[in-house]
Amino acid sequence: MKLYLVKERDRMVWVAALANEVMYSYVANTGKFHDNNALRNDFYMERHFSYTEIGTAQAQRLINDDLGRLDESTYAEALTEWRADPKPLDPTEVLSMAAGFNP
Repeated sequence: MKLYLVKERDRMVWVAALANEVMYSYVANTGKFHDNNALRNDFYMERHFSYTEIGTAQAQRLINDDLGRLDESTYAEALTEWRADPKPLDPTEVLSMAAGFNP
């Protein structure tokens, strides 16, 4: 698993994790990583965002800083789906899995 800082121009947007071509984004509103197919498509094809590989310590700092918090009104539909996600990933698990790839 590899970790990325996702930016839109100069604005930090997500901490993302890529595992077996599945992209997960950390959603601060839920405190979990969720499968984010739109972000996966952007990573592999569209490239509207920029992706910088980061280590686990930096990812932890960004998570602690609440990166990935979405406006509840603007993103109500997406947040409803993520809150109903039957298989979210806990940040501790994601960071542990990524530790082998990102010293």
